[in-house]
Amino acid sequence: MKNSPAGSLWKVPAYCMIAGWICFQLEIRFLGRFALVTLPDGAISADNTRWLILTGVLFCLVLALGALVFFRKMTRQELAVSATAAFVINAVIGVSAYISRTGWLSLVYSEISEWCSVLPQLLGLVTDNQWISAAVIWAAPYLFVLFGKKTADQ
Repeated sequence: MKNSPAGSLWKVPAYCMIAGWICFQLEIRFLGRFALVTLPDGAISADNTRWLILTGVLFCLVLALGALVFFRKMTRQELAVSATAAFVINAVIGVSAYISRTGWLSLVYSEISEWCSVLPQLLGLVTDNQWISAAVIWAAPYLFVLFGKKTADQ
């Protein structure tokens, strides 16, 4: 039985939010300590290269898990529609957090978008334009469309 359009609409947004929250928790509670270094003066700091590798590995894992397990039966069209819902949600929450300057909203937004935080980190090496980085995070769910089936028959 084919997935109903309404049923598949929320799959990508829900997956991205849950994956983002899990990645955030893993980074803060467990994996982040691998990026910590002790400086010569005894201070502790995060090594940017190690952090970039850590977030890159998590990003690849989330992308692979979504593509191979959660979205493998969905068509590219279904994934595109669902990714558009995720894009809209990300944009609304992101702009609201920026405009309102509300701490809790910014924290929630950073948690649910953590799964793809490596993308603006990499982009930050080229440009420091925050709106380009925000748009990249908002559009990251479209990456799952690449792994969808071409047609429902496949």
